[in-house]
Amino acid sequence: MILNVLISTIDTRILGLNKIIREDENIIYTVSHQISEQMTNEVIEYVEELISCNYVVYSQINSSGVAKNRNNALQHRIKGSICLLADDDILYYVDSFKQILHTFQEESALEFLTFKIKTFSGKDYKNYKPYAFRHTLKTLSIIGIVDVAFREEMIDKYALHFDERFGPGGHYAIGEDFIFMTDAVKQGAVIEYKPIDIVQHEELGTGMILLDNIIFGRGAMFARVFGLLCFPLNVYFAIKNREKYRLKYSFLKYNQFLFKGSLDYLRKNT
Repeated sequence: MILNVLISTIDTRILGLNKIIREDENIIYTVSHQISEQMTNEVIEYVEELISCNYVVYSQINSSGVAKNRNNALQHRIKGSICLLADDDILYYVDSFKQILHTFQEESALEFLTFKIKTFSGKDYKNYKPYAFRHTLKTLSIIGIVDVAFREEMIDKYALHFDERFGPGGHYAIGEDFIFMTDAVKQGAVIEYKPIDIVQHEELGTGMILLDNIIFGRGAMFARVFGLLCFPLNVYFAIKNREKYRLKYSFLKYNQFLFKGSLDYLRKNT
């Protein structure tokens, strides 16, 4: 069984992959390299090094948007493999890849698996449960896309792709990962969670940043996933998370950005 690590990177950030990529007979790395500026000599040399590796599939994409980059990586996935979504700013624990492959080998019915992310300081990245369970739409908010592994054939089985309107570089600044996973659940995919630490990530993610366009994008994301139910959900989310934004936004102002995002999406797509 092969593990296919699907890495999305951009410009000079590709140089950070030397912390992730290592030769292993059970691992193939698919590198989707998004180009938005002229490549430096250092980047060109590193790309040539990657291309020469028989355990790396390198693909270049001239566009913007994280979702487009991830879709390009999906298009170059290895058939029949176990796929693991990855970024260029993370670190895997030494035995992470073996644990992932072992889990899929032991449980042949598994389709998708999510694990735990740790911060570089050793804290849980989100509020994870200490026990295994099957995901529903309600639990998918704990997922960070770099802790998601799945059988390669699930992409075609459930006709999955990242919505390119969402995420950094898209019209809506966040949400491509959450939408990808909720689309899978809606199509009937079985997504399970195991309380196993596999990867480290810096503490602050896009969805935690307090900016007007991030809140606007979250409202659009809720509309994309939940339809008209997004409006009561906006209010619920604003109430539940008030402590996180109250120093910068009033409850009314925060809701206004959420509702604007929801309305923007619904007007353009209904």
